[in-house]
Amino acid sequence: SRTNGVLTSPSPSPSPSPGKAMAWPRSTPGSRASSFAHRTLHRLDTTDALLHANMAVVGFSSPSSPDSASPPPAEHGTTDTSVQPSPDALHILNGPQAPPPPLQLPDSMAPPAAKGAMADAVPNGARGTGLIRRISSRLSRRRRSTTQSNTRDRSSGPLMHSPAFNRSEEAVDVDDGLDDVAVALPAYSPGSGAPTPALAGVGPVVPSLLQRGTVLTKVTKKKRKTLKFVLDLAAAKVCWDPARPTKRFYVDDIRDVRLGADARNYREECQVPAEVEPRWFTVLYADQQRSKGRPIKAIHLIAPNDLVFHYWTNTLRALGRHRMNVMTGFAGLSEASLRALWERETSRHAAPASARGEPDGRLNFADVEQFCHRLHLLHAPDDLRRYFAHADRDGSGLLDFTGFKHFVKAIRDRKDLRLLFAAHAADPDAGLDQGEFLAFLARVQGVPVADDGGYWTQVFEKYAVKDGWWGRLPSADDEAEPTDRMKLEGFAAFMVSPSNAALHHASGAVALHRPLSEYFVSSSHNTYLLGRQVAGESSTEAYIWALERGCRCVEVDCWDGPDGRPVVNHGRTLTSSVLFADCIAVIGKYAFASSPYPLIVSLEVHCCPEQQVAMADILRAMLGARLVTEPFITNAFVLPSPEELKHRILIKVKAGDPVDDAVALHPLAGGRRHRSISSPTTRAALMDTSATWAARPALHPPPSTPPRRSPSLWDSAATRRHITAGTGGTGGTGVSLSSATEDSDSKDGGPGAERRTKTKASKIVKPLGDLAVYTRGQKYTHFARPESKTYNHVFSFSERTVENLCRDADLKAQLEQHNLRCLMRVYPAGYRITSSNFNPNKYWRRGVQMVALNWQTYDLAMQMNDAMFAAGADRTGYVLKPKELRRSRQSLDLELAASPAYVRKARKLVRFSIDVISGQQLPRSRNAGPEQHIHPYVELEVFCADDSAKGVATGQGGRDASARNGMSGIGSPHRRRTRIVPGNGYNPLFDDQFTIAVETKFPSLVFLRWTVGSSPDGRSYGDRNGALASFTAKLDSLQEGYRHLPLFDNKGEQFLFSTLFCRFTKQETLTVARGEVKASKVETWKLLGRSVFGRTSTPERKKSLEAS
Repeated sequence: SRTNGVLTSPSPSPSPSPGKAMAWPRSTPGSRASSFAHRTLHRLDTTDALLHANMAVVGFSSPSSPDSASPPPAEHGTTDTSVQPSPDALHILNGPQAPPPPLQLPDSMAPPAAKGAMADAVPNGARGTGLIRRISSRLSRRRRSTTQSNTRDRSSGPLMHSPAFNRSEEAVDVDDGLDDVAVALPAYSPGSGAPTPALAGVGPVVPSLLQRGTVLTKVTKKKRKTLKFVLDLAAAKVCWDPARPTKRFYVDDIRDVRLGADARNYREECQVPAEVEPRWFTVLYADQQRSKGRPIKAIHLIAPNDLVFHYWTNTLRALGRHRMNVMTGFAGLSEASLRALWERETSRHAAPASARGEPDGRLNFADVEQFCHRLHLLHAPDDLRRYFAHADRDGSGLLDFTGFKHFVKAIRDRKDLRLLFAAHAADPDAGLDQGEFLAFLARVQGVPVADDGGYWTQVFEKYAVKDGWWGRLPSADDEAEPTDRMKLEGFAAFMVSPSNAALHHASGAVALHRPLSEYFVSSSHNTYLLGRQVAGESSTEAYIWALERGCRCVEVDCWDGPDGRPVVNHGRTLTSSVLFADCIAVIGKYAFASSPYPLIVSLEVHCCPEQQVAMADILRAMLGARLVTEPFITNAFVLPSPEELKHRILIKVKAGDPVDDAVALHPLAGGRRHRSISSPTTRAALMDTSATWAARPALHPPPSTPPRRSPSLWDSAATRRHITAGTGGTGGTGVSLSSATEDSDSKDGGPGAERRTKTKASKIVKPLGDLAVYTRGQKYTHFARPESKTYNHVFSFSERTVENLCRDADLKAQLEQHNLRCLMRVYPAGYRITSSNFNPNKYWRRGVQMVALNWQTYDLAMQMNDAMFAAGADRTGYVLKPKELRRSRQSLDLELAASPAYVRKARKLVRFSIDVISGQQLPRSRNAGPEQHIHPYVELEVFCADDSAKGVATGQGGRDASARNGMSGIGSPHRRRTRIVPGNGYNPLFDDQFTIAVETKFPSLVFLRWTVGSSPDGRSYGDRNGALASFTAKLDSLQEGYRHLPLFDNKGEQFLFSTLFCRFTKQETLTVARGEVKASKVETWKLLGRSVFGRTSTPERKKSLEAS
């Protein structure tokens, strides 16, 4: 309890001992809420008594009256970069208590985290103790690597970007009077590809209370435990069971610390009363061992009082930010920052040096080697000894500060950048003047400098400064002085800056004025899942992660829940559940976190009518005015544009009132057209699907009746045969263990499937179905049916259904024609129980707008999806489809035929070259020992959207690793590899050039992937541990010139230091004849038949017989 702001002991009661588990209190239904809250608060008060006993040990006073309280001594920051413990004599404040400022750390300017993929498993509660789960848990246990743990305990900071420590709104007290040190680092995000300055040199003050341990309540859905949590400052980890090494997490692994309303859904799931919310916090952290298949874990904690709450939350955030700054601050060091690093290292080794009889203020080779390992500077030992010997000018075997500066400069030297700088500076010693710098941008980097000369002048001034203050404009208080020359150090800082990003930036204001159907939409399948499809975790965390990464179409599978509250899970599987209301609340909060353009919520409904009504009420209440509930204009036959739908949320759900074929007729079939499934308030005019669609004036009402049209693909003979056919099998949509295919919009999707003459009655109640205005789900029967021509319907197909449809030439043409004007969604087949993905290019080339993928799996498909929406205006989650997918084939043929350079069945010849120059601090395998080094090489893959055929993609340079038969296209990427650099993963020089040519129908759907591998012996290719890192980009998104490419691990997390330095050059795209691609395929099969079966073609056999 608290009296006048002073903690006092509660009345005597049995005190639980730390580590003792206590089940949540049970009570009768009538008194459950009040009794539960009373008992919970009582036990939390009891925990305060444990805290007082603990505070007595660590130096806190626990007075019984306000008079005995004394103010705490001041805690001071330090210019040393090491983390400092607070004084032992700490006391509780007297009087009204405000959140204490226990930490002093400058505002972080670390680079923003990549919108790269989050790890794919965040637990949202305890798993059950069923037999299957227990067996799975035991089978998934692996022995923890002692070497890896020891290496992490000695690390000075993280290797990966952490979003928790890159946010500007962190509630950490900062002393603005401290002398900050500006530094720069080559760290990237997919959109920027470049670093931002970070601040280092000031260590946070960590309360000794946390280092000695405090009592916290660890909460799960089923129970809670009162445990002692200890912050191990030397290893930067939090432990709560010393006897079990798995009961800990590292500060560097923290992905977020959720407080208050941000963690409310977790508290409500654990049925903890609202009174505890001010002291509740949830820590999300990466599990490197992936126990139970979950790379991310969540731990829910309740502090006994406000003081301990603020100590833990502020310390975890500030310590993480500080360690990030230490790592990012190594590149671009100024004199002051180097001095801070030097003082930290000499103080760390002062006692051992004194014991060895060495003079103070010097470092031997072992000390310097440990310094490099802590900063993950994994040079070969021979290289480090050579650098050390060069810096040891007096030959004493010890380095003073001057020698340390020479050593640091040697290990940071970039020969590739030095040569590039010398090639473009008339006087390299004097540096680049502004004219030379702008000429370099225009001629080499392909930058239209004339379009924005003022901006590039500012960039030059930003990096043309003295004394290493690169990355920000100098102020009057800075030591840096502006000059008229850019030195090598400033040039190197520019090359890794956001101004020299690998991907295009958005130029000017983004405006998406075309109809919604003309865009590819970043879409997710079973968004709520964080792991496998059958036994994975369901969590609202998955929606946060997807929406923050730019997803614009999320899926919600709804089932009947207890107490009349619908839940979300993968039905008829072993996945856990989360409340529908919690999902919608999170969606509403984060809907526009990364993009202001419309969000589509795809509902798969399996609820009873009563809970469907509850769903409609929840949607209206939580989404409010952002929810689109009626059309913008009446009698529309065109979808609105993303610009018109800005900051609006669309609901995709099946119609509440089905179409009756007897009354909802095609206008050309005669008869009166009655109300269709367009919306609850207006009719949807049937579209003219063959007319060329000119640019639509915004919000102008269309004609009351659509114009008559000439026969098109909709009325082909194949269509009529398909409608009247009464025989045939069912479509191959795949067998699912859940209801995904049962409730899909394409239950019968294959060619020749039997069609019903009457549409099946909808299971959706009208209040819920009325929310689908522009995205109304419709069961597919055929593209010629009336419901297929309403402008606002959406077909959802399994990947196998689309494959079956595309086997028939007429149906494939009709599917592509449908996607010119109407929306379509494709999701993974039911057999993908491991949450694998299909190649999205197979469906983007058909004009499918919403290609929904399993975002929790960072495979090639997700890498391509990230690349599709990674650059410039594409980061909004909407990408304008290429012209050939927005206009009918007939209109394009007519337009092209009028051109004098018309070529029938023409394709585009895309040509480009890539120089893979060098790598920077390439990652090693997680199982590698501290002395183990890699033998890196880089593999370049080229993906296109054309059917696999011989000669689709060709290349020169490096080593060809493509298919031996020369096939390339869908399923067969063209591959080339650099040479192997033995034993150097820190700064390998590859110096390989690749020249690539791709003959394709879809130039905008060409993707490139760089993969870093390691040779097992330094001579042969291939690595049993798989790829070490990768980066994928859309060809159209890449900027020309010299660029640093960010690298990601196999979970989609961005490495903090690892990059590839490349040069990219594009050539003019040519229009060429299609060639003999099909003939090449036939010749390949003939050759195979001759070699395997010893057969020849019929004419050849005939000639042979005649000759004999």
